[in-house]
Amino acid sequence: MNDIFSVQFGGHAVELNARPKAFLDLLTTHLKHCRAGLQPVVAQFHLTAISENLFSISENGSVLFSGLEHETACQMLMQAGLAHLNGACVQGAVFHAAAVANSHGAVILCGASGSGKSTLTAWLLANGFQYLSDEVILYEKSGRISGFARSLVLKPGAAFVWQTVLSQAEGPEMFRFKDGSVWLEPTLLNPNEICTQAVPRLLLFPRYVAGSPLRVTPLTPAESLFRLLQTLVNARNLPFFGMELAKHLARHVTAYAVEYSDLKSMTAWMQQV
Repeated sequence: MNDIFSVQFGGHAVELNARPKAFLDLLTTHLKHCRAGLQPVVAQFHLTAISENLFSISENGSVLFSGLEHETACQMLMQAGLAHLNGACVQGAVFHAAAVANSHGAVILCGASGSGKSTLTAWLLANGFQYLSDEVILYEKSGRISGFARSLVLKPGAAFVWQTVLSQAEGPEMFRFKDGSVWLEPTLLNPNEICTQAVPRLLLFPRYVAGSPLRVTPLTPAESLFRLLQTLVNARNLPFFGMELAKHLARHVTAYAVEYSDLKSMTAWMQQV
């Protein structure tokens, strides 16, 4: 019998169906904070073994990928599910961004892949911030944000974060890939509950530059809007292509461009500003 796990974001859900069950156990562990409730299902994904070491992924009965190794199949299944959720969302503006929160509100970390936002997010969790997402956030008319709270996806260069914080680096909540990257369950870094919604107080566009001192540049609402629109994922689903929601966020939340190399100084600044 097939096993199914439903994942939600932005008002919809997708079903993930995997054989053998070990695949689903892995996905359930690292997507447990995204578990669906009564959201309408917009796609069904099946991961199936086609040989002893190779797997295929299908969407609604049509094959998307075939001949994938175990680790690649897990990554592609998670990415395909999230892409479909992003594409279906009409509830608000979805931005490619990480987010954390504390008692003062949420901090949005906008940046392209490779900008270091997941590493920064992991460090902030280890220093007391609560987790919303390391990948995408949803901004609604209410002025609140929520996140796709998958496990952190950390590249090999971020290993020092979890190696510094965790006394034990084994178990199902940390899945290590052959290339040295990991899926890391966020409560390993901060045992507090995941933050499901928050009002943003800071909008940051951070960029890691090796050896750089901390450089903070205040942004005008127009500058912030220009940068935000480059990270907007579901513009085609929204009235005026999401411009009004992006404007609202840019006008109501203080924004900075930040260049840094030292995570401690970056964290200290964020806690003070």
